[in-house]
This record gives sequence, structure tokens and C-alpha cells, in this order.
Amino acid sequence: MNINKEIFVVGNSWSIPSDKAPVPAFDQLGLKNRYEEPGITLDAQANYIIENDLVNRFKVIWLVGHHHRADPRGNGEYLLPYGWANEKDIWGKLTQDIWFKKITRMAWYERTNALFVKAVLGEATAENLMLIPIYRPNILEQPMLKDNPCIWYYYLRDLAKDYADGAGHINQYGHNHFTLRLASEVFERWKITLQMSGATQLKSDFQMR
Repeated sequence: MNINKEIFVVGNSWSIPSDKAPVPAFDQLGLKNRYEEPGITLDAQANYIIENDLVNRFKVIWLVGHHHRADPRGNGEYLLPYGWANEKDIWGKLTQDIWFKKITRMAWYERTNALFVKAVLGEATAENLMLIPIYRPNILEQPMLKDNPCIWYYYLRDLAKDYADGAGHINQYGHNHFTLRLASEVFERWKITLQMSGATQLKSDFQMR
């Protein structure tokens, strides 16, 4: 496999292998420099990028997902876990409803999370950072962010319409499709040619049939 050392991926559950997508697009393209945690919050991602000076050391691909979980320590110990997840919840349904259905929908909360992204953009250009939104709506549509050239408005969650894994993400075929689009976009922006792993691709296709 050709491993690319120029690019660093700051991901989440969409870049992590799963039962229905054992070979994500990033693995197929040899993008092994990654920091990823399932359900990670935007502030934790932004903090990692800034603390490790990633935009000055690599070309960075940042998967921008939701910003609704409370992760004050930035280490995955969520203060308010999702109710459907197998996580210990010491607060109960009322607190969950207040957080997920009230507070996280307020304008000030959206602005705060937009500022986390803005902090990274302050040190970056389209030459060293690509932001990829996952869900609609997305924080990248916020007025202070939406026209930034670092953003590639290719919503990953849209692929689930045709390639759903049954759990809100995309299956292996979805990643296979995204692989080609991502490789094309990386070349268009950064003139970097990413080699797809043919053997891995064929193996992953065989496993899905």
C-alpha cells in the first residue's frame, strides 16, 4: 500500500473502520496519519489541530460533524452521552432533553462552535486545510465560515441515501464511491496524487457481496 505522509486526517466515526465499512476511503488512499474518536466534538478536534500545529506541518483534512456532545476535557469522557449509546448516563432524560433539544439549538451555542472552527482557520489557507462537512445542517454554513475557500461542500451524510449502513453512516460501497471523489478533490486542490489500494479495494468489495 502507498502511504501518504503529507496529509493528516482529523476524523471521527466516519473515518474509523466498522463492520459495514471495514476499509474506509482514507485507508484505501493510504491516509494513515489520523486523529479520530467516535462522536468527537469540534472543540476537541480544533484543540488537537492547534496544539499540534498541524496546518503548518501537514495538509489537513478535517471531517466536521456535529457539535452537540459535551466533552469539557476534550478526551472523550462525555458529560452528556447520547441516550441510545451504551454509555453511563448520570443525568437522566430531563437533562438530556434540555441539552440536546434546547441549549444546543441556541444561536449563542452555534456561534461558540463556529469560533472553534474559526480559530483553526486563522492559521490556515486552502493550501493546507480542507474542511469536509458531514451532516446537514452543518456549522460550516454559519455566516462567519460559509464562504471560506478551505471548505469542500461535499456532505458525507448525503451518501447514506444510496449507501446506508443501517446505523446512520455509509457502508463499504459508500466509502468506495467517496474514495474516488476525495482523490479527485485532493488532486484538484493540492496537486497530490493519491494511489488507491487495488488489492484492498477488491477484497472489501468481495466482503460486501
